[in-house]
Amino acid sequence: MTQTTPLGKLTYPISTDAADLPLHLRSLAESIDNRTVLRFSSVSDLTTTVTTPVAGMVAWVNATGTMHYYTGSTWVPQGAWNAYTPTWTAATTAPAIGDGSLTGKYAIVGKVCHFTTLVTFGASTTYGSGVYTFGLPATSGTLGGLVQFSGTAISGAGRAAVAGQTSATSASTTFTLWGPPTTTASTLSQIGNTGLMGSAFANGHFIRISGTYEVA
Repeated sequence: MTQTTPLGKLTYPISTDAADLPLHLRSLAESIDNRTVLRFSSVSDLTTTVTTPVAGMVAWVNATGTMHYYTGSTWVPQGAWNAYTPTWTAATTAPAIGDGSLTGKYAIVGKVCHFTTLVTFGASTTYGSGVYTFGLPATSGTLGGLVQFSGTAISGAGRAAVAGQTSATSASTTFTLWGPPTTTASTLSQIGNTGLMGSAFANGHFIRISGTYEVA
């Protein structure tokens, strides 16, 4: 009966196994194969060749010059910036971006995610009602309310610094924004359809937020 090592789970034969050196060597080689740094000419070559990847596998892709790792659901280029489309919702009535734009980019290195989100409002954008919530590119880890994101926003009253905060202390997929509700306010309020500094958002206004957090 073939046994496995306690840590890496590599297979090896025992004395009662039938003598078959080629078979035993092949079994050992195959168990090592998906634990090494695989090398492929392109991402297409990687996904075509590795048809049943497992979480934790890593591979080097020559075409992009990047290391990829498998999360359990997708191959991600380590440290490379990837595009994502953030979600945008409101507490009471849903907004719609219309001819505006929702864009974002993110990079994951180990358990750290760096991201930036840009929301640009257009002529046909509808703003819904209630506090706004935007999507994160990856689920957060246990943050304990420690993470704060920073950014800028512009309304008819001008440009202001804004802050972002994940919507839960752990396993969060969204964040809310805080900013000055009026030009004279001494405290921040959550940002929603009423806008910024006493002025509602309109065509050409934007919200830009960037941050770093621990992923799940």
